[in-house]
Amino acid sequence: MWDPPNTTGTIIFPGVDGGGEWGGPAFDPASGLLYVNANEMPWLMKLVPRNDRSVYSANCASCHGDSLKGSPDMPSLIGVADRLTREQIAQLIRQGTGRMPGYASTLDNTTINDLVNFLTTGRDIASTAATNPNYLKYRNTGYDIFLDPDSLPPITPPWGTLNAIDLNKGQIAWKIPFGEYPKLVAQGIRNTGSDNYGGAVVTRNGLLFIGATTYDKKFHVYDKKTGKLLWETTLPASGNATPSLYVVNGKQYVVIACGGGKNGAPSGGTYVAFALP
Repeated sequence: MWDPPNTTGTIIFPGVDGGGEWGGPAFDPASGLLYVNANEMPWLMKLVPRNDRSVYSANCASCHGDSLKGSPDMPSLIGVADRLTREQIAQLIRQGTGRMPGYASTLDNTTINDLVNFLTTGRDIASTAATNPNYLKYRNTGYDIFLDPDSLPPITPPWGTLNAIDLNKGQIAWKIPFGEYPKLVAQGIRNTGSDNYGGAVVTRNGLLFIGATTYDKKFHVYDKKTGKLLWETTLPASGNATPSLYVVNGKQYVVIACGGGKNGAPSGGTYVAFALP
């Protein structure tokens, strides 16, 4: 774990998004069980020489072309500085637009600024190294999930899990694969787990509600004691958020934000609420 960043690359496991996620755990005081959904995938940290062309080639050239001329489906970036300010270009890179994903989670501010410099001036930041005493010769490649040639984690599944931890005994009460890849399900390969973002909520009457799974876009209801799946449905986009429970006029609802957009998954912008008849 103390291996310094290097140009060969360091495998990080659990990954940058590994283990328990920012959605947080859910706790059941009646049983002492803590529910944690976790990512079980390696990530890769690697240093590369700092130059803007390499950033553009790695993140932009596949759509806009090596020459920045674009394609029938993608706009040209030649002369983009005449159409947009540096701040507007940086904002588009961070947030994305249309078919273009956002890079705020994969490129740091320095790298984005270097890319903006390249797009607006055509000059590589490396050309300023001789005159800038603060110039850093290397940058990291971003926060990259370590994937095999089929764009899947290169380790044995499960790649995501849902866990019930007995805090009174210090033991895992139950653990199940959490999430699936639709392309693998189509091949008959199920229960692989997948990366997942967003926590769970647990109720007194025995239910655990959670969305979170990135690629199958499912919303799940589990038996909190056993981890048995009781019900699931498909959301318009992955529910990478923690659900909320509330009551209106004596009727209980559960709602989740369906934003999607993680790690290449389709984005969305919908709140979906459920209630018993």
